[in-house]
Amino acid sequence: MRVWLLFWLLCWPGGPVAAQPTTSDQALREQRWSEAVPLLLEGEKSGGAGLYYNLGLCYQHLNDLGRARAYYQASLRRNPWNSGLHNNLALLKADLKEPEPDESWGEFAGHCAPPALLAIAMVVLSWASCGLAWLYRRRARERWLWGGLASYALACLAGALWAAALLQPARAAVLPETATLMNGPGAEFSQSLNVHAGNLLEVVRQQGDWVEVEALGKVRAWIRRDELLWVP
Repeated sequence: MRVWLLFWLLCWPGGPVAAQPTTSDQALREQRWSEAVPLLLEGEKSGGAGLYYNLGLCYQHLNDLGRARAYYQASLRRNPWNSGLHNNLALLKADLKEPEPDESWGEFAGHCAPPALLAIAMVVLSWASCGLAWLYRRRARERWLWGGLASYALACLAGALWAAALLQPARAAVLPETATLMNGPGAEFSQSLNVHAGNLLEVVRQQGDWVEVEALGKVRAWIRRDELLWVP
């Protein structure tokens, strides 16, 4: 009798129900940032702008400026039109202990649009300019001439922006609260300057456990590899 009663309780809709696993979306909605991080990291290899933005948001709330900066930059590379991302990135930069120099023209151009979209625009506009040139040769009409020239100019602009985005050097964010840059790839070299969590460094080259970087737009020095997180 007890066995049948237990079976009835388990099968009845109002009986015990297995707890549903927490999803990253649920953890984000409930602002459980530390729980959301491992759930989001599971999809990092196939992640896009939204995933990296959420990771940056979590780490920013957890006061991990280094990881927040790296993931925000990764999201910016894939979707530079996210206003919320720009606002959060501005707040993060305001918390840095040492201000960074303004972006160069190449960096600004690289953030105009995702590289894949720029490449598609360049190809489409190039074909459009060729098609309009062919129409103009068959029957000269002013609208085809100006349309072809405009398409060609836009294709060149898209190509220039695409090249600027691709030629951007690798960057990495500083993880420790304070990291010391050295004048050579080793602890036996003299100290150069200190950088802090969240600073974005331009990677020049790697040598063993050390990385040569350009820091704050003013000096080249070396830092331990484990003190950096590469921008995905």
